[in-house]
Amino acid sequence: MTGSSSDPAAFQPHIGKKPKARRELLAKRMKDNNDPLKLVIVRDMWLTGFDVPSMHTMYVDKPMRGHGLMQVIARVNRVFKGKPGGLVVDYIGLAQNLKTALGEYSAGDREQVGIDEGEAIRALQERYEVVRAMFNPGQAGGFDYRPALQEGAETQDKLSIMGGALNYILGQQHRAMAKAKNDEERKAAQKRYPDAVKALSVAFALASASDEATKLRDEIGFFEAVRAALVKSASTGRDGRSAQERELAIKQLVSKAVISTDIIDAEISQKGCTSG
Repeated sequence: MTGSSSDPAAFQPHIGKKPKARRELLAKRMKDNNDPLKLVIVRDMWLTGFDVPSMHTMYVDKPMRGHGLMQVIARVNRVFKGKPGGLVVDYIGLAQNLKTALGEYSAGDREQVGIDEGEAIRALQERYEVVRAMFNPGQAGGFDYRPALQEGAETQDKLSIMGGALNYILGQQHRAMAKAKNDEERKAAQKRYPDAVKALSVAFALASASDEATKLRDEIGFFEAVRAALVKSASTGRDGRSAQERELAIKQLVSKAVISTDIIDAEISQKGCTSG
């Protein structure tokens, strides 16, 4: 689709009689944070000069490099209240191209598009240490999940370790909630691990082009898989199931999580854009 009269007849109802005016209207709506329009699919447009500070996520499924890639980063890395950072979801493998593009630009250029790899790596390390400390592997009273990440680990072993990790975090939750003095503290205790992993996932996405992020990828994937199972297991306790049914459901969730522990689950709360 080009958005012009040369497109097939089946496309024309979606293009309208005045495609330029329609595109301008969509751009205006996208810039309005109160507008219900939250997701758009674009091709070769809305990069240079298109500024929506609240835009949070960009999905990319086309080869990009150099200036064009830096422009994509700039679109989602504007500062906005309550926005932790921009997230580029890469479907085709742009990490090396991004690293090359960053190397070709001066420090001033990087600052202009909001990229500071050193700062991103520091944030990643800090948030990684927060989550890792919740397991405290190798220490008395901690839970050592690291065997699940070893090359050649059997699926059954991964399943067992994942289940143990989930139970360990659940135990922490229950103890913290038991000590809570009010509902607010109980909610904070319940959200502590999921929120910490979510923050880590965002930091990982921002530093994904770095060697440091690559080294932590599998471990962060494990944390994320535990988070997903934890969040879903909480919902099984609110649907009237018996304890035996809930236990079976949790085992199924853990089993699915073990299949792939290297996927970062990004939840979009603000504007998003896909570029194809």
